[in-house]
Amino acid sequence: MEKLLVTVDSVESGKASLLLRMPEEERPLAVVPLSLLPKDVSAGDILSLSFHPEPELTEAAQKRMAALHEKLLRR
Repeated sequence: MEKLLVTVDSVESGKASLLLRMPEEERPLAVVPLSLLPKDVSAGDILSLSFHPEPELTEAAQKRMAALHEKLLRR
């Protein structure tokens, strides 16, 4: 499995700007709080991202969306 990599573009005011590393280029991805990143991260660092399923959060979000959909249909 390939790793999804990002470059820390800049760090300021407690936030880091991340670029998604693509084979041919880097694209803006997100600005995230430094508290979510490894300690002492700095501009130019390359980080790998991991994704993990969150079934409880998914189920709760689906229930909220279904309820909202029902509410809109009743209008």
